[in-house]
Amino acid sequence: MRRFFPPIILLLVVVYLSVTGFQCGSAEITTARLAITQKQWTKAEESLMKALQKNDKDEEAWFLLGQVRYELKKYAEMNEAYSNALAISDAHKPDIDKYRLSTWAEFFNAGIAYYNKGRDSAAYYDKALASFSNAIIILPDSASTYYVKALAHYAKKDYPNAIMNLETTLKKDPSRMDAARLLGQIHLTLGREKKERKDESGAAAEYEAATTAFEKAYAMSSNNPDTSLAHQQSVQENITNLIEVYELTDKTEKAMTLTRDAVTSDPNNGIFRFAYGVFLLKQNQFEQSIEQLKKALEIKPDDPDATYNCGVAYLNWGVAMKAEIDKRAEPAKGKKEKEDLSFKEKFKAALPYLEKSAELRKDDAALMQQLGKLYANLNMVEKSKKAFDQADRIMKNN
Repeated sequence: MRRFFPPIILLLVVVYLSVTGFQCGSAEITTARLAITQKQWTKAEESLMKALQKNDKDEEAWFLLGQVRYELKKYAEMNEAYSNALAISDAHKPDIDKYRLSTWAEFFNAGIAYYNKGRDSAAYYDKALASFSNAIIILPDSASTYYVKALAHYAKKDYPNAIMNLETTLKKDPSRMDAARLLGQIHLTLGREKKERKDESGAAAEYEAATTAFEKAYAMSSNNPDTSLAHQQSVQENITNLIEVYELTDKTEKAMTLTRDAVTSDPNNGIFRFAYGVFLLKQNQFEQSIEQLKKALEIKPDDPDATYNCGVAYLNWGVAMKAEIDKRAEPAKGKKEKEDLSFKEKFKAALPYLEKSAELRKDDAALMQQLGKLYANLNMVEKSKKAFDQADRIMKNN
């Protein structure tokens, strides 16, 4: 599976800091205020703690302590001080809310900046994780922070922590389709890895987890009235992912129902037609597959994926016909009978679709080799040679 790194963008930071305008307080608070103006943060913290030892219901002292602990990079303690202030009164609630948001945005933005540098050096992912962890301390209910933290873990291939943060994202915000889809992709990757290691039960468990996540993502996308191209592509990806895990878990009937019902519900949706056509192609139902793929091309004539798969459907149909002809001819070996070349009609039908695909995918060596073989089967010697030569050039350049 091709791994991807979803882009994430910076948020605007609301900078807010105020340590003036307080009412008269104790001598310890006066000392703390002076230390704050002189940026003597440790001294200010000590003075405020003395004030709170005398009176732990001093809301102003807790509020000031929160600001001082921010400067000392004691973020968990900062949050605790603010919570204690709010438990006493709402006198500084607007200030506390703004300062918490500003601090969260500061760490969130720093984390994103580090994440985006991770392509240059993986060490930046660790810095991103540290920043996102601090952001979570400040605003523990922000689903977005858990999601971007999951992305950083995913970029490091730390799948267990990525899964944990994605699951938290979905608990905080069950409508996060991006989180559900990435969760499914990670479980799918882990399933394949366990399958390669012959861990059949482990692979099955991962595939089931992937299925659950992809079903959530598909439900979210299919119930969304958004008609944008980006959303439609997202729906297609969700359907494709579901088809794959249904096939891996021997739920062929579910895959059939999913794609068939999608087409029935919206017959003019080219994405649904394409998904259904690809599924039927995988089931070797070539004629029905071609019908759906041609419908997709009626809706979107230049769709490169539908064009290619339509060609493949005709080609595979021809290959299957040839295998059946060869099988029937085997018992009659040695007898003179007219050779059955009906399979070549399917090869000829595949040709225009694959040729158009080659125009759209000029750097696809495998496609050029496929074309070379097809030309050879149709006795188009010159074209076959050119196609194989082009495939060789592409591979050398890569």
